Amino acid sequence: MKIIAPKPFFFDNGPKAVILMHSLSGTPNDMRLLGRFLERNGYSAYAPMFAGHGTREPLDIINQGGATAWWKQVNESIEYLKSQGKTEIYIFGLSLGAIFASKAVEECPEIIAGGIFGSPLYNKSFKNIRSAFLTYSEKVYALNELDSATIQTKLTEIDQRIDGFLAGLQETTDAVDEKLIDINKPFFIGQGKTDEMVDRNGAVKVDADVKTSEIHWYDAGHVLTINRAHKELSQDVLNFLENIEDRNA
Repeated sequence: MKIIAPKPFFFDNGPKAVILMHSLSGTPNDMRLLGRFLERNGYSAYAPMFAGHGTREPLDIINQGGATAWWKQVNESIEYLKSQGKTEIYIFGLSLGAIFASKAVEECPEIIAGGIFGSPLYNKSFKNIRSAFLTYSEKVYALNELDSATIQTKLTEIDQRIDGFLAGLQETTDAVDEKLIDINKPFFIGQGKTDEMVDRNGAVKVDADVKTSEIHWYDAGHVLTINRAHKELSQDVLNFLENIEDRNA
């Protein structure tokens, strides 16, 4: 069976554009349902793919990615949408993407508003993310039909390198946390009640810091954009965006 590699997507539907940033072990495919929903409701949707993702080698994420590379991609995404004539730009991120979506709301004047889904903000440990990434890697290597010795060698390398890699992300996350209190743009928080990947109390702390925030709880787990909550989440995001427009009218 031929496996089609995931790709970034751009659903072009007018001057209002939403950037959608995926998770650490995800791809733009995880944002596609939300992107199509927004497109049907009058928004352009752009989901770039973080460097190192979309391949069948998890080590590419560690070798090619990281906070510096991914933040550069956020800025490139904004510039791309401006080059496409987009005059209103919003940004949302899932898990890893939430870190950089929040940073963009804090630092990029082009961003009108944004939000987070299953965010690791205010998480002081990435141990669950670490464990999940190793599990993800093992599954990918199994799909590649590698022999057990080769898989173990690769997993050992990931195990030896991932702590330093995640420490860099933790540093970026902490810096974003410190600036949340200064956000004065509309800010959406979506959090699953049964999310076991991140500390759910982090969403409460973000909501307390960001005076312009609105928090939404879902009877679902971590990947809100594709799990049982995805329709409710999509509608809530659309309502959030339309309310901003109403206030600015």
